[in-house]
Amino acid sequence: MLDEAPHILVVRTVIPPENDEYGRPIPGTGGESWDELTECFCHDNSQQKEVSVNGKLWVYSYHVVYEGKKLALDTKVSCLDKDTKEIVGGGKVIKNAECYSEELKGRCDIWI
Repeated sequence: MLDEAPHILVVRTVIPPENDEYGRPIPGTGGESWDELTECFCHDNSQQKEVSVNGKLWVYSYHVVYEGKKLALDTKVSCLDKDTKEIVGGGKVIKNAECYSEELKGRCDIWI
């Protein structure tokens, strides 16, 4: 794990509703859950930095570094304080990448 990571990355999982024999959604089934993924570092973007994604500039709110696999674009995530479980930041993943620098090798980072 990341040494002294102060945050926990949680990912929203959407469960589609079940259907009856006629293909109609069954009330009370489906929904969403927030699942803990891993420890992370969530950096607030107080300087309004931009990141380019497929030629489009985005102003991102948070930069998150974690150990694990890349998350799909548009995945909703939140970062929680490890001690208080309060939300530090969150949003949709607008860019994802694997870190290749020696310092961060084996980790991924996302911009939300």
